[in-house]
Amino acid sequence: MQLNHAIIKKTNVRGQLMIKGIIFDMDGTILNTIDDITDSVNYALASMEYPLQTVHQVKMAVGSGAIQLIERVLPALSSKELVMKVFKIYQAHYDQNNSNKTGPYEGIMLLLNQLRTQGFKLSVVSNKYDHLVQELNEKIFNKYFDVSIGEIKGIPIKPAPDMIDKALKLLDLKKDEVLFVGDSEIDMLTATNAKLKSVGVTWGFRDQSVLEAHHADFIIHKPEELFNVIERMNRP
Repeated sequence: MQLNHAIIKKTNVRGQLMIKGIIFDMDGTILNTIDDITDSVNYALASMEYPLQTVHQVKMAVGSGAIQLIERVLPALSSKELVMKVFKIYQAHYDQNNSNKTGPYEGIMLLLNQLRTQGFKLSVVSNKYDHLVQELNEKIFNKYFDVSIGEIKGIPIKPAPDMIDKALKLLDLKKDEVLFVGDSEIDMLTATNAKLKSVGVTWGFRDQSVLEAHHADFIIHKPEELFNVIERMNRP
């Protein structure tokens, strides 16, 4: 497989540097994590004798962090105590089983390799717990990302802009030099709140209609199409 736009100029005709970095969401954007998440959700639910969830149901519940995921798969109005009990079972299982079935989407590794070769700074920002982001990054993407950030105590998660702002500072890039790539309404709202241009991807956990409803600046259907967006952004 070859990218259609393998050589991307990062300056316009006046010599002004344009897009210099890409920030990616993790789950549903660069990694297909849904089967491992579903397995751990159902392990926790089964241990408490609650109905199991389908992959589609779990897809619709992810995006806002692990505790919110458990809140959404439990019956409505479940107590905080129950949510936390099931969450702890889920998290313990997922900590040990987060890469059994997880892997990058088709074309992602080639995309990242091309971006790195061309000198773009790369980051991943996820609402997944930080230790899991670092673990998966090391296992699968260890040579690609300059900055990896997950949920850390004291820093509001997406769609708040704080995690993005931290990534920008560590990357030493300005907002207008970066694209944010994600698959969900949370990601599109994050880009809006952080004042970044957003790229919605349709191969993840949400449909194109969701991305459109949340004002994605660009929508792509294959990883290599990100180069079309970069090219468009870099036009004078």
